[in-house]
Amino acid sequence: MAEGSLDLYQTSVKPEWIDYNGHMNEAYYVLVFGFTTDAFLDWIGMDSAYRQRTRTSLYTVEGHIAYLEEISLGTDLKVATTLVAADPKRVHLLHVMTRASDGVVVATYELLALHVDQAGPRVTSIPAPIVDRVTALAERHRPFAANLPRQGSSRILLELKPARQSVAGLPGLSR
Repeated sequence: MAEGSLDLYQTSVKPEWIDYNGHMNEAYYVLVFGFTTDAFLDWIGMDSAYRQRTRTSLYTVEGHIAYLEEISLGTDLKVATTLVAADPKRVHLLHVMTRASDGVVVATYELLALHVDQAGPRVTSIPAPIVDRVTALAERHRPFAANLPRQGSSRILLELKPARQSVAGLPGLSR
């Protein structure tokens, strides 16, 4: 897990999450990671009020989950998030799920999300105050982007731009 990652979500494995093999069903990993993405949205200022007011949100368009350890009933989980890269329309995240008791990484979820105007729906730029916060966090997390865990056979690649630029200065960002 990257130093400075955001500790965004905690939960305990519920009985209804356990499958016929006696461990957490794969669908509930996605649920936990989804709640973590929601917490990230809140953290950057894209909370429920923002989404209702602007009718925009982040839509996940690609994701890769690595299931690394079995998780049993009652296990306390923590999920931390690293912002791998971002630009005014895209966010690339890595969520790392650990067992709270010993810090062992049990799963990772790497995802790419687009900022979407739901009226279209169409991809649109993230408003300046939020993109500034996201860009600052991406710069803070940039040293760790090259050292992402590679559990899967593929990896999301979002071209990293040079250090901070204003939204207005980036090509192709007109509405």
